[in-house]
Amino acid sequence: MSQFSDKLHSAPFLRLLVPFVAGIVLGDSFPPEQRWLYLGTSLFFLILLLFFINTTFKLESLFGIFSFPALFFLGLFIVNDLKYNPQPLPKGEYFAVVHEFPLEKEKSYRAVIRLIKPKILVLAYFEKSERISRLEPGDVIWFRGQPELLQKTGNPFEFDYHAYAVRNGIGHRIYLKDSFYYPLKAEKNRDIIETALIIRDRLLHIIENCGLKGEVFHLVSSISLGAREELEPETTQSFAKTGVIHVLAVSGMNVAIIFVVLDVMLRFLKRKKGGIYLYTFTILAAVWGYALITGMSASVLRAAAMFTFIVIGTGMSRHPNIYNTLAASAFVLLCINPSLVYDVGFQLSYIAVFSIVFFHPWVYGLLYFKYWIPDQIWGLLTVSVAAQIGTLPFLLHYFHQFPTWFLLANLMVIPLVTLILYLTCIVFIVAPIVPFLGVIMTRILDWAGQGMLFSVHFVERLPYSILDGLYPSDLSLLIIVLISISVTLFIMHKSPKVLSVTLVLFIILLIFGNLSAYQKISRKEIVVFNLSGKTLVAFTTGSETIWLTDKNNTPEKLKYYIKPYEGFRGIKKSSIIFLSDTSIQTKNKFSLRENFLNFNGLSICVFNDRKLNDIDWKCFPQTDLIILSEKSLIEAALVRKYRPKTLIVECRNTSNDINTSSLALNDPRILDTTAGGAVKIEISQTDDTGKNILACRYFNH
Repeated sequence: MSQFSDKLHSAPFLRLLVPFVAGIVLGDSFPPEQRWLYLGTSLFFLILLLFFINTTFKLESLFGIFSFPALFFLGLFIVNDLKYNPQPLPKGEYFAVVHEFPLEKEKSYRAVIRLIKPKILVLAYFEKSERISRLEPGDVIWFRGQPELLQKTGNPFEFDYHAYAVRNGIGHRIYLKDSFYYPLKAEKNRDIIETALIIRDRLLHIIENCGLKGEVFHLVSSISLGAREELEPETTQSFAKTGVIHVLAVSGMNVAIIFVVLDVMLRFLKRKKGGIYLYTFTILAAVWGYALITGMSASVLRAAAMFTFIVIGTGMSRHPNIYNTLAASAFVLLCINPSLVYDVGFQLSYIAVFSIVFFHPWVYGLLYFKYWIPDQIWGLLTVSVAAQIGTLPFLLHYFHQFPTWFLLANLMVIPLVTLILYLTCIVFIVAPIVPFLGVIMTRILDWAGQGMLFSVHFVERLPYSILDGLYPSDLSLLIIVLISISVTLFIMHKSPKVLSVTLVLFIILLIFGNLSAYQKISRKEIVVFNLSGKTLVAFTTGSETIWLTDKNNTPEKLKYYIKPYEGFRGIKKSSIIFLSDTSIQTKNKFSLRENFLNFNGLSICVFNDRKLNDIDWKCFPQTDLIILSEKSLIEAALVRKYRPKTLIVECRNTSNDINTSSLALNDPRILDTTAGGAVKIEISQTDDTGKNILACRYFNH
C-alpha cells in the first residue's frame, strides 16, 4: 500500500482533478450569467498559488487549500461558458450540411445536419426516398420548415435523451418530407469530422469489396473503425449480456495495436539524430487520425490522450506515472469538452483502466504458473476481473444487469478481437495493392468474425448467463462503493480505524435498506406518463402496479417505459387494463367502469374519447382527479370553472386551440405533462372511509 501511496503522491493531476470535476458537475446548478465572476475567482486563487510554488514544506498545505477553489471555480466557468442553450428558430428556408451518413430507420432516414446560418446542429428525419440514401457527410441541402426545440419527456427513470443531445450540441429537430428539401450536389462544405467519416466509409468499402458481408461485416466495422450504426440490436444485446460489450467500442486495445505496429516500423528513427521528434510526431498523428476516423468516442479519446502523454514522456526520457497520466488526460479532455464527464463510455473507460492498474497486480499475484500458455490465460482472466471490480457499480447503475459468465466470454472473445484488428489492418494495406491476397485475408477475417459471434451466442445460451433486473438506488450504490474501498484499504493496511468505518457503513446500508423496503411497501401513487399519442397511467400500491392504457398499446410497445419503472419501484406483480374495455374491471383497491376509476378511495375520470365541451356538469359525478388524455377535446379551463377543487392533469400534445401550459403555470392544481413531464400523485388515508391527495408534482422535479 505504501507503494501505491507513493504513486498517488507523485500524481498531482489526480489531486487536481477532484475539485475540477466537482466544479463541472455542480456547474448546472449555478447561474451561467455569473461565469465571468467564476473565472475571476479562479484567477484570484491561481495568482495566490504563484506565491506558494517555491515555498517551504511548512506552507505546502496552503498550496492545496488555494488550488481547490481555483480549480473548482475554473470548472464552473468552463461548463457555463460552453453550455449550449437552444433558442427557438423561425419558420423559413435554410441551408445545411449533412453531418453524418443518413441512417435508415423503420419509417424514415435519420441524420444530424449542420445549419450554415445559424451555426447549430439539428436532428433531421427525412422521408424515405432514393436521393436521401445517396447523401453523404459534407453534402449541402436546402430545406424549408421550422426546426423545433427538443422537449424533455420527463418520464420516470428513463434515459434523458434531451440532456444527452444538448450536451452534444443538438437542441432542435425537424421532419422533412421529400418535397421540402433539395440536395445541392455541386456544393460541398466538409469539416474535418465529416472528412474523417468519408475516409472511414472508403476503408469499409475495401473490406466489403473483398467479400465481407452481412452481420460479420457490421461486427468487423464496429470493432475496427467504430461503425456501430448498422449492427443489429440483437447482436449488441448479446454482447452486453455476456459482458463483452466493450469490444464493440474502439478503445485502448485498438490504439495500442496501431502504436505497436508503428513502433516496430519506425523504431529506427530513434537511433538517428533528431529522429525522436519525427517518431513522436508520426505516432501521435496516426493515433489522433485514427481517433478522428473512428468518431472520437469517449473511450478512444481517453486512449489517444493517454498515449499522447506516454509517447511525449518517453521521448523526453521520463517514465510517466500511470495514475498521473490517467488524470492528466482526463483533465485535458474535460477542459475541451466538460460534458464528457456525463458520458457513460468516458466514465467506464477511465474507471476500468484505473481498476486494472490498481487491482491487477494483486489479483495476478494470487497464483503462479510456470508455463507460458497458462500464464497468459491467467493474465487475461485477471485483467477481466480487475476491470470488473471497478466498473461493477457503474454497470449496475446504467445497465441493471450482471453477466455471470463474463470470464469465459472474455477468454473466448479477446483473442479473436486481437486477431480481427490485425487482419483488418492487413486488408486495408494489402487489398488495394494485391487484391487477390486481400480476398484471402478477408476470408480468414470472416472466419474470425463468425467465431466471435458463435462464442458470444454460446455463452449467452448458458444457464444463468445473466442476472437481470438489478435496480439499486444511487445512494445504495454509493454506500457499496465506499464499503468496497474501505474493505480494500483494510486488507492492505490492517487498520482498526478503517475496520470501524467499514462496520459503520454496513450499518448505514442496512438502515437505508430497511427504510427503502418500508417505503416500497407503503407506497401508494399514480403516475401519468408523458407519451406522444398514447395514454399510460400507473396505479401502484406497494409492490403491485396496474397499468391503464389505450387498446392499441401492447406491453411490447410500452416496455421502454414499464420496465424501468417496475424495476426501480420493486414491482413484483403488474397487469394492464385497457380504457376501451367496457366491462367493469375490479382489482386490488382498483375499479374501472368506462372512463371512471376508483383507486384507494380516490375518484378519477379519464377523458380519452372525443368528449364535447357542453357536458352537463351538474350531473357529472364528483372527482378528485381528471386526466385529459390524447384524444380529449375538453379544455382544462372549462373543467376548472365547474370543478375548482379537482386536480387536472394534461397528458396530451397540446395544440394551438387547446393550450393549458400558461394556465398550468398559474394554477398549481393543473399539471401539463407536455410542459413538465410525467406527473406523480401520492395519496394517503385521511380517515376510515376515504383517501385524499397527499402531494402532486412533476415526477423528475
